[in-house]
Amino acid sequence: MSAPEKGRALVSFSLCFQPLAAQINGLRGVLSELCAPYLDDPDELSRLLLAAHELLENIVKYSTGSFAEFHFLLEPDEHCLRARLRTKNRAHPDRLADAQQRLDALAAASDKVAHYDELIRASAKHREGSGLGLARIPAETEMQLCYSTEQDWLILTAESIAFAGGPR
Repeated sequence: MSAPEKGRALVSFSLCFQPLAAQINGLRGVLSELCAPYLDDPDELSRLLLAAHELLENIVKYSTGSFAEFHFLLEPDEHCLRARLRTKNRAHPDRLADAQQRLDALAAASDKVAHYDELIRASAKHREGSGLGLARIPAETEMQLCYSTEQDWLILTAESIAFAGGPR
């Protein structure tokens, strides 16, 4: 993630860490405290935190290796705020291929909510590896989710279209 212009970002947060499930709620709490003063609508904050939670949970579940990265940026953009969350973690080749397949299907879906609903129905039959978490991001948060890979690294980026609000 490129560094924000000096003085432009309201919140900029980067973390390299060994991913553990016990860290997710704490990191979500930190983001909540950092962003709450800038988001007027509690629903907007909730959607932002849902995206962060799902991305962090994805790191914990599918990461191989001793560390991962989490980057967060909240900045003004004309008359609104934009948020960008980015994760980077190593993944086993089988997991990486599975993630690519699921993310490609999600990207190809013209209706993200309908795609998510279909995944929910399919997960009722197959309990393991539903892929619901990442599909929740565009379906429930209205954020755009994209990915790239670099060798065995999976890089996920969720970006908001726009949030209302500003400093209180």
